[in-house]
Amino acid sequence: MARFTAALTLCLASSATAFVTPSARRTPVRQATTMKVEGLVGDTAPFGYWDPLGFSQGKSLEQMTSYREAELKHGRIAMAATLGWIAQPGFHPLAKDCHIKTPTDPIKTLYELPPAGFLQIFIFIGFLEFLGLKIKENPTYAAGDLLGASELVDNTDAGWVDYQQKELNNGRLAMFAIMGFWIQDLIFGKTGDLLFAPMVQ
Repeated sequence: MARFTAALTLCLASSATAFVTPSARRTPVRQATTMKVEGLVGDTAPFGYWDPLGFSQGKSLEQMTSYREAELKHGRIAMAATLGWIAQPGFHPLAKDCHIKTPTDPIKTLYELPPAGFLQIFIFIGFLEFLGLKIKENPTYAAGDLLGASELVDNTDAGWVDYQQKELNNGRLAMFAIMGFWIQDLIFGKTGDLLFAPMVQ
């Protein structure tokens, strides 16, 4: 139980600090008392503007926009990771070619991945980061909008706002989901369903 508590505390602490960026700390502009600031989507039921630790207190719109961009990036990565975690045990066509012996366990897969595989991953991530930096040079760029959709539609469109809110909520859920997968695998050494499967066996 102590190991579980320590692992959960570490994961929650690291995910919370991931939203704090150096550039956000250096921005001495107008202040916003809550996360509900003009121009920032995110007021969704049932929690409203989700900020249980008060990160938005005393922050400016520019700082909150930086936080939102970090949240979107982490949420998108978590959604992809969650989907991959669920799909990998049943679908891993490249595992044999990559010399992966236990493709059903994503954490063990990391230990079996050759150095060339890690190099490819880092190069791909670096390319995406470079692409994101170039896109940000566009004067009409909006936080997290890598495809330029904000140039075609703005937040006066209810459908566009609803889409952004759904992405935020799904990303937040996925961040907790992937943390749960990691903790379960590290503590119990199992990647499958430990909650509902025993009830139907």
